[in-house]
Amino acid sequence: MGCCDEVAGERRYCKDAERYVARKRDGAPRKAVLACEGACIKGEVARTAANLLASRLERETAARICLGDAVTADSGMLDLVRRAPEVIAIEGCSLRCASVLLARRAPEIKPTVIEAQRLYTYDRDKYFEILDMPREELDDLAGKVAAQVRERCFKG
Repeated sequence: MGCCDEVAGERRYCKDAERYVARKRDGAPRKAVLACEGACIKGEVARTAANLLASRLERETAARICLGDAVTADSGMLDLVRRAPEVIAIEGCSLRCASVLLARRAPEIKPTVIEAQRLYTYDRDKYFEILDMPREELDDLAGKVAAQVRERCFKG
């Protein structure tokens, strides 16, 4: 088995991402959903909410964007973002890393920013690392965030 990532001269790309992009380019442009990829509870809730939203709740109208690919590679993720009728950045916290990173590569794109941590509460004294919180609780928080983002960005 070979690695899916390639560097050809100056071009960095992921073959898996290229296949995904090719499928998502068919038909009407989809809303682009990207997320924080932080390593704490807040990042995991944002990432999981984005996955739920784009892969289950709005599968026909959303494209889940790989943030790393969109801001560092040429596999087509940034093209999906550029053709999207709306770009939704589900941020884990006020650092807004997804939006900041995207702005460095494509400053013309102005995403709708959702700061997920404002949509739920949890015991911050008890939990920080992803594995500290039971997966069921984390998924429940992410489901609540995904539902609120869906209501705000897809039902209007």
